[in-house]
Amino acid sequence: MLLVATVCCVLSGWETRAHGEVYVQTFEQGRVDWTNGVVEVWAMGTPPAQALSPAQGRALAESEAEALARDELLELLQSIRIDSKSTVKDALDSQDARDELVAAVLRASYVVEKSVLSDGTVRVTVAFKLNGSFGDLVLPKTIVTIKTVQQAQKKAERFTGLIVDCRGISLSPALVPMIVGEDGQVVYGTAYVSRDQALQEGVAAYARGLAKARDNPRVGPKPLIVRGLRTVKGRSSDIVISNADAGKIKGAGSNIGILHRGRVLFVME
Repeated sequence: MLLVATVCCVLSGWETRAHGEVYVQTFEQGRVDWTNGVVEVWAMGTPPAQALSPAQGRALAESEAEALARDELLELLQSIRIDSKSTVKDALDSQDARDELVAAVLRASYVVEKSVLSDGTVRVTVAFKLNGSFGDLVLPKTIVTIKTVQQAQKKAERFTGLIVDCRGISLSPALVPMIVGEDGQVVYGTAYVSRDQALQEGVAAYARGLAKARDNPRVGPKPLIVRGLRTVKGRSSDIVISNADAGKIKGAGSNIGILHRGRVLFVME
C-alpha cells in the first residue's frame, strides 16, 4: 500500500470521540486515525454473473468485498509503526503471533459502511481499533502495569496532561513514540506508561492544530504545553524537547501520574 497523503479532517462513518481536528494517515485503500486510534479500510465486490437473483448477487458481492477489506486491513496493520525502528510486521516474530493478529481482525473488525454503485459493485468499509487485544499483541513487553497509577491519581496534579507541539517537524506517528531532552535523557517512553492504560487508550495520540488540541479530553482542561525541537537523529518517531521543558515535566513529582496514564498528545501540522 502506498501512502498518498498525510492528513485528513473528515472521517466518514467513524465514531470520533476526541475533540479538535483528527490527524490521519491516508493510504490507497485505507487510513489510520491517530487521534482516535482507529484504522479504516475499504474494498469492492462484484456480483457474480451466475447469481440466481439480484439479491443473491448483492449478498455475494458484499461478502467478497468484506473479505477483501479484511485482507487489506491485515496488510495495513502490519505496516503501522510501533516505534522509530520497527513496524507491526517486525513484531510478529512467529507464526503463532501472525495467527493471533488474523484472529483479532476477524473477531474485532466491524463494518461501518456499505454502498452500491450503479453497476452493482458493492463497496464495504471495515474498521478496527488499535487497542485491547491488538495492543497487547504488538506493544513491547517492556511496557508493564504500574501499580502506583491509582495512588498517583489521588495526588494533587498541577497539570492534567502533556501536549508536545510538533508543528513544522517531520514526525512519523507510531504506537510507541518517545520524548527525550536535549541531553538525551528519556522524558517519556515505554518505562513511563502503565500497560493497562496503554491497552485502553494507547501510549499517546496525535492531533492537528494547537488551539483545538487543548480541548482534547486525553489531556484534560489544564495541559502542560512544550515545544518539540526536532526528531532524534535516525529516529523519525521520537521527539526532542529542550532540557528546560524536560525539567518542567520531570521536576514535579505529580506529573508522573499523567505520564503513567498516557495523557500525552502530539500536535502535528
